Amino acid sequence: MFRRIVHLALAAAVCGGAITLTAEQKPKPAPKPTTSAEDRAKAQENYRTTCQPCHGPEGNAPLKEMNLADGEWKHGSTPAAIAKTIREGVPGTAMVAFKDKFSDAEVRQLAALVASFGKAPAKKK
Repeated sequence: MFRRIVHLALAAAVCGGAITLTAEQKPKPAPKPTTSAEDRAKAQENYRTTCQPCHGPEGNAPLKEMNLADGEWKHGSTPAAIAKTIREGVPGTAMVAFKDKFSDAEVRQLAALVASFGKAPAKKK
């Protein structure tokens, strides 16, 4: 699909005119992720069995490096950054890669759950 778009763009540049793509030729946007109650329940179960032993319930581990609820995110706080950490792990730490344990959808759902634990850090007086 990308190759066709590039060829059409080159043809438009060479011919000095614009080319209009038909509906079949236009790239389709990625579908928006949906999270059902079942997906959320599965993410909570995956968290409980896989993540909670280190990160604690609702991410409130007593060790700062493992706390997900204090608003301080060393490896990024966006769902995409969290998903990357879940998939790839963090070399040199106890955080192992889970790309072989969870599907991409499960990683995204787990990342969304973990992102919901983050709180704004308390302001120091």
